[in-house]
Amino acid sequence: MSLASIHTDRLVLMPVTLEITRALIDGNHGEFEKMGIKTNEKWPTEATKDILPIVNKSLEENKLPSGFEFWMIIKKENMQIIGDIGFHGKPDEKGEVEIGYGLVEKERGKGFGFEALKAMIDWAISQDNVKVIRADCLISNEPSVRILEKVGMREVKREQDLISWALVKPV
Repeated sequence: MSLASIHTDRLVLMPVTLEITRALIDGNHGEFEKMGIKTNEKWPTEATKDILPIVNKSLEENKLPSGFEFWMIIKKENMQIIGDIGFHGKPDEKGEVEIGYGLVEKERGKGFGFEALKAMIDWAISQDNVKVIRADCLISNEPSVRILEKVGMREVKREQDLISWALVKPV
């Protein structure tokens, strides 16, 4: 069964497939053009490039995305990729999963981060094997702190310059 994209008011969250991952690794934008998606010279970010080999390996083994890889954040208005959001793997034995996201600088401060994170949290909560969603952010990253609070996550720990967050799935 293939994983459907998630549509919000202004965004399309599209799961990254093996073909997309390979295209990103190879720097081939033709795969995106075939899908009617515009690339962005500021995406993928260095952080996204760093995880591509891991995601590629997972998708080679599983063939289809599970949803616990990462998703492209696409602005509906012009079908351009403005960032990505995703999980650091499938839920562990306790049902915990960690989420992270990033937007190209030009699109920050416009509510896209909140909109994408809210949609992904809603998706994760709808999965039977997810009980807790976790996230980390730098104390100095005030926009992310506000977004994590706004989506209902609660601060659970502070260490040096990092805040750990959690959202427990309602029973």
